[in-house]
Amino acid sequence: MSTQLSLENFEKVYDDTYNRTLMYIVCNSASINDVNDLLQETYVELYKILKRKKYLELDNYQNYIIGIAKKKIQRFYGKRYQLKTFSIFSDKDENEYELEIPSNFDLEMDIVTKLEAEEIWKYIKQKDIKIIKIFYLYYYMDLKLSEISNELKISESNVKNILYRTITDIKKNVKIEGDINV
Repeated sequence: MSTQLSLENFEKVYDDTYNRTLMYIVCNSASINDVNDLLQETYVELYKILKRKKYLELDNYQNYIIGIAKKKIQRFYGKRYQLKTFSIFSDKDENEYELEIPSNFDLEMDIVTKLEAEEIWKYIKQKDIKIIKIFYLYYYMDLKLSEISNELKISESNVKNILYRTITDIKKNVKIEGDINV
């Protein structure tokens, strides 16, 4: 069943596709700071296309928008970036984060509740891009560990281990005014 896209239904299309497009851009960008620019450029490009052609007849408009995002990312970073991102998630890295996690460990409850989000985010943005992506997808987009694992093409235990280690690192290294341990 094909759908007709036009300027009249642009907002509905935007609302329907925003989360999936955002997730795609987060997973494929080299820096979390580039995500908003790439997302905006993707939808501006769609708007320009609709303005020029008046309407589009598509079977799957989500895939069409992801295609626009993919081209924007490729232009933004160039071919060298593509080769680099694929090597980031190689199978060699999977064993690096192997760690025994207690069965009673609850990520939601154990996260540092007394720390302010801004301080944590500043600290996380200094970390490896893989860590940034996992935190963004887990805490901002509320994705499940299995969904993050599928999107980033790494094992679910690796995602969990990265979260656990980073949370432990945050507890040790991020101190906020009013903290008992300051």
